[in-house]
Amino acid sequence: MEQYNHVRKMAILVAATFFMENLDATVITTAIPAMAKSFLTNPQDLSIGISAYMLALTIGLPASGWIANRFTAYRVFSISIILFMLASILCALSTNLTMFTIARLIQGLGGSLMVPVGRTVVLSRTEKQHLVSTISILVWPGLIAPLMGPIIGGFFAQYLTWHWIFILNIPLGFIALFFAHHLLPKELPEKRSFDIVGFIACGLGLLLFVYGLEMVSHSNSRLWLALGTSFAGCLILIFAYYHLTHTQYPLISLYAFSKRTFRMTFFGGSLIRMGLNSAPFILPLMFQIGFGWSPLTAGSLLLSLFAGNIIFKTINTPLIHKFGFRKILIVNGLLLSFSFVLCALFTPKTPIIWIILVLFFSGGARSIQFTTITTLSFSEIEKNEMQSANILSTLFQQLNNVLGIVLSALFLFIASSYNGHNQIMVEDFRLALFMVAGMTLLAMIDFITLPKNAGNNLNEKKPLP
Repeated sequence: MEQYNHVRKMAILVAATFFMENLDATVITTAIPAMAKSFLTNPQDLSIGISAYMLALTIGLPASGWIANRFTAYRVFSISIILFMLASILCALSTNLTMFTIARLIQGLGGSLMVPVGRTVVLSRTEKQHLVSTISILVWPGLIAPLMGPIIGGFFAQYLTWHWIFILNIPLGFIALFFAHHLLPKELPEKRSFDIVGFIACGLGLLLFVYGLEMVSHSNSRLWLALGTSFAGCLILIFAYYHLTHTQYPLISLYAFSKRTFRMTFFGGSLIRMGLNSAPFILPLMFQIGFGWSPLTAGSLLLSLFAGNIIFKTINTPLIHKFGFRKILIVNGLLLSFSFVLCALFTPKTPIIWIILVLFFSGGARSIQFTTITTLSFSEIEKNEMQSANILSTLFQQLNNVLGIVLSALFLFIASSYNGHNQIMVEDFRLALFMVAGMTLLAMIDFITLPKNAGNNLNEKKPLP
């Protein structure tokens, strides 16, 4: 029990840093109009500031396991927090989009080591019977930060300046450093060869793939060049997969993919996460640009999503024990897709109370689906493979975050082009949300084919509350 309590404290610390990292991924959404005005650019172009941050997270992730073993998790975790703080200061000092994007890349590199290293320390010390409750702690930032981000960003944009969004990370970083010193184990470093080919192939492939999609979302980009860039990234990633499965000491072990419950995160889980990350980007923009509401009002409405997350989270574990993972993923996934359809039907004349109820319902469905997917993905993973599985899982989550933002901008571009608008209108947001609903609906194909007893091994012992 004492060991589990210590693991629980470490999980809270890692979750707090995960919250800080995720907060910065979405905090600028409601501040985009103000930042675009400050940088003398279009609001749509600011999506590169979000994508650059999350892309840097993704590129650095493959090497996080090797770096943690070589220099110890405690040192890497602490240094990454310091790097994240310094990059946050650079973001606040930015005077144009180029400088801001570079600062976000540095900030993302710091985050790429901070969270996966901390998660590995926690998960490798968690017993199977405690996995559900531990992951419930680890995943809450991924649910809450995307919702709190627009609210905090809207407050700063309306009453202070957008620069304070990044200054906020400084005190949070010092607090995290203090608890990291007292909670994380001080282990000895391990010497092992570094897979330089795997690192370059993974990083370059991910960079080209996502950057190509980012180019597609901008109206002034050449479509053939953008698609060609993404295609080149796909080819390099295919080579990376071949290399990782044939080299003696791969940068990341792909053993986790031999488990059906983990492979589920690749297709169905990715579609769901992309949808979950698209909505917090599209909705605040729709409320501001489409409806003409203030940044604070737009961000405050997302408190309903936050409330739904928190309240429905209390019933998530009992639901899993009663109905099983597969049924929860299918039924709740359909409800989640339906909630995006309801959001698409919002208009400036829609009663505020109805918007709040729909967002509350969507937040609840969002919480249940996210936690269930993450828990099930680790249900068959043994402790000696937990580090690689965690890196792969975090890699998919961060890539899904990037694609969620990129696809949001892409959906808005497609919608405005289809409707023949030079500027984004209410009808464009509506069509984009319909696209998000359709994307999450496709995930049901993967969930339906799961074994009926998927994840039952986690129900053998009732997890601690």
